[in-house]
Amino acid sequence: MARTYYPGGLARLESHRITSSEAALGRGIVKPHGSSSRYRILKALAAGVVVLLLSKVLVSVVSEYVNYFPPNFDAVFLLGREESFRGIYPPAFYTHIIASPIAILLAAYLMVSGKRKSHGTWHRRLGKAQLFLVLGLVAPSGFVMAFWAFTGPIAGVGFAMQAIATALTVAMAARYAMQRNFPLHQRWATHCFLLLIAPLFFRIAAGILIVTDTESFAAYQANAWLSWVVPMVAYEVIRWRKKRNAMKRKTTPDMQLQEA
Repeated sequence: MARTYYPGGLARLESHRITSSEAALGRGIVKPHGSSSRYRILKALAAGVVVLLLSKVLVSVVSEYVNYFPPNFDAVFLLGREESFRGIYPPAFYTHIIASPIAILLAAYLMVSGKRKSHGTWHRRLGKAQLFLVLGLVAPSGFVMAFWAFTGPIAGVGFAMQAIATALTVAMAARYAMQRNFPLHQRWATHCFLLLIAPLFFRIAAGILIVTDTESFAAYQANAWLSWVVPMVAYEVIRWRKKRNAMKRKTTPDMQLQEA
């Protein structure tokens, strides 16, 4: 039988083969839309629950301020602090309780506005204000208060290290922002945010200990460390897993195309 040759036939055939191969690979590596959509919905719901919980804790903390102006030494936080509530402690205490909620709200806005170009001007201005607020007020006052920690030096060192870490992370975030290295800026800014909301995690853990009747000096001391160390480690683990998964998604299609 005579063969008929069509102009460009081989090229079209090869193109069809490549397209079919790519489509097959796509079917093998792309997750079903429904599964991905459900994951995003569950992730958004979980984030919303966490935000609501932290917001409630922040409001409850601020609502206790009626016991601090003037100081009520029968209130939970000031209970038994009459002897220590003198000298440098009162200025540090009042500076901390006033500046910290403002820093938390600013940090929340900066986290949300970081990737929105329409908020760029306000993000830079409030970022500078946050740098002054944390380095000038929140971290130094927290460091001073750490010397009078309720359960002694173990908790005190934990709170002092948290204050130092907060100052360091905000300084690093500002440094990389000025260098326009935005991935590293975001990484350090996220750590600063986690350190600022660590007292809220501390309150949540303390509430769980009270409800479960497991409250003790040792638990308080552990909470002074774990309330800020665990969120920072968790963030780095999640970040590492995302980076590893991205590398896998990038290398798998290339390897399959080479095999095809």
